Amino acid sequence: MEIKYNISERAKAFLEENLPEALNAENSYNALKMLYEMIDDKGFEAPKYEKLNDFGLLADEIYDEIYELNM
Repeated sequence: MEIKYNISERAKAFLEENLPEALNAENSYNALKMLYEMIDDKGFEAPKYEKLNDFGLLADEIYDEIYELNM
């Protein structure tokens, strides 16, 4: 599998475990879009869903890494 955008090993490992379809994205924009949707779905603390949970914080760091590598 050839990843079509720049990605760190840390981000690759995270995506392999949590969002493998993002590794097949055509570009970083599409991968970030998938990651954003996952953060929106699983990354916030109940009951108010205003703050990121631990998973959301890590996913947000991965999002930032991918964004910065592909600016």
